Amino acid sequence: MSEEAEDWKISFTAEWNKRKSSRLPSNAVFPLAENPFGSAEILAMAEVLLSGKLTMGENVSEAEELFARTVSVPYACMVNSGSSANLLALACLKHRFMEANQNWEILIPAVCWSTSLFPIVQQGFTPRFVDVDPRTMNMSLQSLQNAMNPNVKAIMAVHVLGNSICMQDLMNFVKQHDLVLIEDTCESLGSYCCVDGEKCMLGTLGSFGTFSFYFSHHITSGEGGMLVCQNEADYNLAVCLRAHGWSRQLSNKEAIEKLYPDIDPRFLFLNAGYNLRPMEVQGAMLKVQLARLSEFNECRRNNFRRISEAINSSPGLRGKIQLMEASDGTDPAWFGLACLLCPTYTHQLKDFLAYLIEMGVENRPIISGNFLRQPFVKQNLSPLNPSDFPGAEVVHSAGFFIGIHQIPIPDERITELIRTFQSFSFREL
Repeated sequence: MSEEAEDWKISFTAEWNKRKSSRLPSNAVFPLAENPFGSAEILAMAEVLLSGKLTMGENVSEAEELFARTVSVPYACMVNSGSSANLLALACLKHRFMEANQNWEILIPAVCWSTSLFPIVQQGFTPRFVDVDPRTMNMSLQSLQNAMNPNVKAIMAVHVLGNSICMQDLMNFVKQHDLVLIEDTCESLGSYCCVDGEKCMLGTLGSFGTFSFYFSHHITSGEGGMLVCQNEADYNLAVCLRAHGWSRQLSNKEAIEKLYPDIDPRFLFLNAGYNLRPMEVQGAMLKVQLARLSEFNECRRNNFRRISEAINSSPGLRGKIQLMEASDGTDPAWFGLACLLCPTYTHQLKDFLAYLIEMGVENRPIISGNFLRQPFVKQNLSPLNPSDFPGAEVVHSAGFFIGIHQIPIPDERITELIRTFQSFSFREL
């Protein structure tokens, strides 16, 4: 390519860097998320815009292939968000078992995201909540066992903040009861687990795994998500439902089209689908970000280790703050530093979090706390008592998390973070 043809990239990058440096700095000393992209991602997206090909195409297909290789799964289907990936997974489940799913119940942890739960309801299944272990903030195996009944046919496992239930225990449970497993891995891309002596990524063990590329997640395409699956039948169903229910992306579309010679094959609709397609700029951005996933996650693990050590070695915080523990056999790519105030200080949670905000330390609840407390559950599901889920109640009443960034956090910022924690006026109940 000629130097003249490359001139726009030089000037475009210069303008990007100029605008980036002129942005007003955040008031947060310790933000929940840092800007995760740079000029390489901007140029990749600009190339798409200049091509004029904006709708889903080659960049999305290449991103899907790269993602599948990265996480070691046979099939990947990119969508416009992690929430859409969850919706698509449940829609595929409904279609796969259309004749047998009338009274299906699906287990889901009480600490979950809204669009981990809502697709279960939207597809006509019944959610059955299970409690979490407050030490790991993920599903409790004992609660799973207690929740089993003949109508339970699937599990929506929500991997919280990079962590998970012990996956060996979960897979044993799934096999014992012949359940379908869906892994909501939107907060845990790049976390590893060990099952039957083999190391693998979270999100790759179930019939379906879902991932999110929202701005603050492990990697980003601005918005965006991915559904992965294990066989061609599920993949064909996913790509069909992703785009209006038509046959265009099916691997066996020629054979299907021959069955309907009186219909234009470009507009052959087989299922009640959606429009969950991503845009080409998202595919282009994701390809660049995927190349940085290992680097980003190594930073997250290192940042988590350094901050954890600083908190645990602080005499002023001993007995006041408890950190999330990695489950057995899990190597988390931490999405956030999850903390619990110890029992004698939980009455101060709101005051403590408000103080952190005042001091420039952004924070938020663990996902959304105990979801049984949300108005949707109270208004739309059978009466449930949040206190019947004591682990989730601990997470709700005592839990919060702060950011674990994908770039190295300077020592002085960690020192300032610890100093801020220590300066709060903790008072025992």
